[in-house]
Amino acid sequence: MLPSKPERPEFTPRPSGSWLSIALVAAFGILMAAVISILTLGYFLWIFLLGFGIFIFIALQYLIWGYWFERIYRSNLPPDDDLPPPHQPM
Repeated sequence: MLPSKPERPEFTPRPSGSWLSIALVAAFGILMAAVISILTLGYFLWIFLLGFGIFIFIALQYLIWGYWFERIYRSNLPPDDDLPPPHQPM
């Protein structure tokens, strides 16, 4: 004799989404429609120049702040005489 199958659980549908997810999808759709309409009008150059300008600005900030923070970080190192000797493996 074969064992009986277990009972199937009751199916309860979950809520499909909140008003926030619907608003985000709608806003993203409007934004994409605006971007596509701008790109189809032939404004590729200005979009690429804007993106390149933002990229250059971020790169300069990275270099300047990185150099400045590195100088501050390394300026507080003790002299080599105060450092303990390196660990010698056996």
